[in-house]
This record gives sequence, structure tokens and C-alpha cells, in this order.
Amino acid sequence: MCKKKNQNKKPLAVVTTGGSGGHIFPAESISEALIRKGYDVVFVTDKRGSTFRGLEGIKTYHLMAEHVMGRSFWGKLKGAFKLYCGVVQALMLLRQLNPNVVIGVGGYASIPAVLAAHMWRMPVILHEQNAVLGRSNRFLAKNAKLILTAFNPTHRIPQNVRSVLVGQPVRPQILAKKHAPYPLMDDGFNLLIFGGSQGASFFTRKLPHALLALPKDVRAKLSVTAQVRPEDMDEAKILYKDKGFKSVELKSFFDNMPELIERAHLIIGRAGASTITEAQIIGRPAILIPLPTSADNHQLENARKLRKEMTPHERKLWYLFLRKYPVKIYKQRIIGRFIVDFYCASAQLVIELDGSQHYESQGLAYDSERSVFLEALGLEVLRFSNREIDRDFRGVCEQIDMAIQNRLQTP
Repeated sequence: MCKKKNQNKKPLAVVTTGGSGGHIFPAESISEALIRKGYDVVFVTDKRGSTFRGLEGIKTYHLMAEHVMGRSFWGKLKGAFKLYCGVVQALMLLRQLNPNVVIGVGGYASIPAVLAAHMWRMPVILHEQNAVLGRSNRFLAKNAKLILTAFNPTHRIPQNVRSVLVGQPVRPQILAKKHAPYPLMDDGFNLLIFGGSQGASFFTRKLPHALLALPKDVRAKLSVTAQVRPEDMDEAKILYKDKGFKSVELKSFFDNMPELIERAHLIIGRAGASTITEAQIIGRPAILIPLPTSADNHQLENARKLRKEMTPHERKLWYLFLRKYPVKIYKQRIIGRFIVDFYCASAQLVIELDGSQHYESQGLAYDSERSVFLEALGLEVLRFSNREIDRDFRGVCEQIDMAIQNRLQTP
């Protein structure tokens, strides 16, 4: 037990993580929230964490840390040695700081400080951003007092460890744009492509060819903003050059992501927790492509959590009426207020139900402006409230029946 007393008047919290923006951005949000609550905050990370500029003004320490999974024998040995050195550094640092709590936000860079806190018997809290407890957090979970989760349920949490659903910490810059109006398409269509803070080579090599399949007049209205890995930048410039797009902006890292999401008409991205949450809050349609090599396939699990289960009113309408028709019914998946499941793009008729109670239970309030996206596709949209279904179920069915019959009779 570290016996040196903390001389600060304010309680002191150490927040530790590193590596990618998927860990750094939530750590920034947690740090800012703690400061507002009256805490002094110290940030502990690795050398990769120093590349992010959102923590200016917060005292930051860098420890040695390196991952060991998926490497050769010598690579694992090197990684383990650096982690060991990082633990020694963290032991000395925490003895000096003697914080009231150490908060780990995932990633291998959090291991040294959290392990050192265990050794000094300091309170440890872990935050898990994904739908599956990450490897580092699983390794550290045994002695944690509490695990904070963003998804319900979060898989692979030890049974003897208390967990609480708190959601995903979000940067104030994102919250400031909550439910931003969907941008008009008078001046074209803005497509935002990003694969998380580290980019995605797959997007760089495949998506330009997919976009070239669009008609020439459509490409002329398309503004592409794409995140590209530094090592893929030269290839990306060649693939996008002189292809008839209205504009193309390529960067390895964007520090104005909230503004880019706000002005986007469509996002194509990975299914990282931060990507999903930020798109939800601002309210933009997205095509999510989970990273197939993500640890424990956690990005696929993240995306699956967005599946919208049937509300009682949807179930009533489907089982008592719609199922008799020879039509395909696709469940809508929602991000914020807008339809994400682009099967709707090939539909002839969309039936939209007021699911306000269902959406609000997930922190996503229903808004009729969700239909802006559907109407932009030129679809016929029938809207019914839950009250209408309860009050005049037969009348609702008659309206739908008439619309479907008209569509089926149209050659």
C-alpha cells in the first residue's frame, strides 16, 4: 500500500489509455468530466497517445508499453519487456502521485498504470467502449472495483466483478452538434469515409472502384472526404484523381471530425464504438463495415447492438396484417434519427411507425425528420403513430392495403 498522502486539496484521478482514437477520445471526455466535478486529472499514456492534441492543459506522462498479441516469439518477448519496464515506471509514478482513483480506458497502454495501481492497492475503475470486454480490460478486470460499460450487455465480463452501464463518453464538440439538421442536397452530396483514427487500407483500395460504378452525372455531384493511412496516400491520390468527382479531400487524420460528420449526407466507416456513438448523436446515416480482424470480433458485436427489435405495435402490424403479402420486409436499423439499412433504397414503399417510446428508451428520441433521407431517395412513405394503430387498426390496415395493391398493380 502506498502510504504517501496526496497533498492536493482536490481529489486526484489518473486516467490511462493509449494507442488509437477509439481509446483516447473517451479518455479525453472522462478527463474533462472529472475536471468539471472538481478533480485534478493526470493522463498516463504511451508514445502513440502523445499524437492526439485534445488533452492540452492536462498533465501527461508517457510510459513504455507495447502490444504482444499476434506477434512472433521475439516480438512478444520485446512487447512483454516493454510492458514490464512500463510497470516499473508506473510504480514509481503512482507512488509519487498517490491518486484517489486510477481509471483504465482500455488498450495495452493502460496495462502498466493499472497493474501498478493493483500493486499499490489503489482503487481501479475500468471503462469498456465495445460490446465485448477487450483483452487488456479482461486481463485487468480481476482486481477492478468497477467496470463501466457502453453496451448492454457487454460480453466476457467476469461474474464476480460489478459492472454498470454508463454509455460511451463523448467529446463536448460532438455533443454540441447533437441532432444537427440534415444538410440540404442542393449543392451536392457529401460522402465521409473513415476507418477510425488509424484509417483503413481496405477503404482506400476498394471504395474508389465502387464509387466509379456510379453514373457520371452522380459522381459530378459527389464530394468525397476520406481518411487515408499515410502509407496509402500516394495510391489513394491516384485512385481518386480525375475521376469526375465534384471534390476530393484526403487526409491521414482529421482534427475537425465533428464538423465533417455534421455536413455529411452519408458515412462509410468501421463499427468502432466512437464511430457509432458520434454518428448516433449527430444523426447521420451510415454504412458500417466491421473490421474483420478486430479482437474478439468486437466491431461486429458493436454493429449488432444497433439492430432494432420490433416494438409491440410493429409486431401487431406484422403478424396480424403485413405477413400475408408476397413482399420482402426489411427491419430498419437506426442511427440517431436516420435510416441506416439501405435495403430501403430498393424498396417501393416504406411504412414508418412512431416508435418514440422505444427510441427514447435507448436515448434516441423519435423525430419525423428521419424521413428526410427516405424522401430524398424518392420513396413513398406512409407514417402512422402508435396512437393511430391502437385507435383505428382497421383503418391503418386499409391505407396500407391500398398502397400495396397500387404498387403490386404497377408494371
